[in-house]
Amino acid sequence: MNRLTFAESAGAADAQRALEHLAALENEHNFRQLLEALPAAIFTTDAEGRITFYNRAAAELAGREPVLGVDNWCVTWRLYRPDGTLLPHDECPMAITLKEDRALAGIEAIAERPDGTRVPFLAYPSPIHDASGKLIGAIKMMIDISERKEAENKVRSLMGELNHRVKNNMQMLQSLLGAAEREATSKEAREALADAVRRVGAMAAAQQGLYSASTTEFEAAPFLESVCRNARQAFGVRADIQISEASGRLHNDAAIPAALILNELITNAVKHGKSERSRVTISVALSQVGREWELRVNDDGPGFHYQAPRRRASGLGLVSGLARQLGGRLEVVSAGGAQCTVRFGGTRTAG
Repeated sequence: MNRLTFAESAGAADAQRALEHLAALENEHNFRQLLEALPAAIFTTDAEGRITFYNRAAAELAGREPVLGVDNWCVTWRLYRPDGTLLPHDECPMAITLKEDRALAGIEAIAERPDGTRVPFLAYPSPIHDASGKLIGAIKMMIDISERKEAENKVRSLMGELNHRVKNNMQMLQSLLGAAEREATSKEAREALADAVRRVGAMAAAQQGLYSASTTEFEAAPFLESVCRNARQAFGVRADIQISEASGRLHNDAAIPAALILNELITNAVKHGKSERSRVTISVALSQVGREWELRVNDDGPGFHYQAPRRRASGLGLVSGLARQLGGRLEVVSAGGAQCTVRFGGTRTAG
């Protein structure tokens, strides 16, 4: 190869490299234009977490202009966890992605702007690697969920108002039934009205438990305490009602049937367990065992002989019917007192 040919070859190679460099710059430019056009907040960092790029949506979400090459990990002024506690930038989702070299999806956080306003968002950080697989940075998308949170708050507020009104109506009905009980002249009428008062009270107590619950589930412990409080008020000194165990979350569909079951089982324990004594001790438990839920009521009385009830509208007949509504069954053991257990599967009522 003569000198001219060599020079021509070298020049061609330089030109090719220049073209490749220009193509790379053009690709990068097009890529940045694409990111700028996206409505979602996007920014990138190098492998050390320094901000290398952000689009206009990211600056608007953060309420500030990040300093490229200086700001680390995130474009925001401050970060908070969903519970309101401060989230240091070096513990944010982007920092975790870079430190652990793995993508994260849908991590919720709250960005605070310099003016004090806050924006809840979902973070989607992903690592970036070069052709050899080396980590060279990361890209993160931030989705503003302010409207979703506002809608959730409105739904929660409406559900709370609805539950509150239903509870108040039940309490009014309970008061009216109580007045009718006091004015009844026959023993049978007073007993029937007393049963109705306790049942409506149990339903109102269950509704009170739902008042502070989510839209689909409720906590077992406050629910049980509310229903037992109603029973303590109804039976007074005749019964010492204690909660031995309460854990887990049940579907809201189970609340009213479970409250009525518990009311009937406590009433039955007072009726059979008290006997000639002045007071009966009753233990109540609600817990999840495997895939089933167990609602147990124990008393320290003499026990009783259980027979399949003939009447479905009262006592254990009502319990059996409500247990079937929950897709479950009633079991009674009488030894050293009575133990009534209703086992039901899942968290939704059957059928």
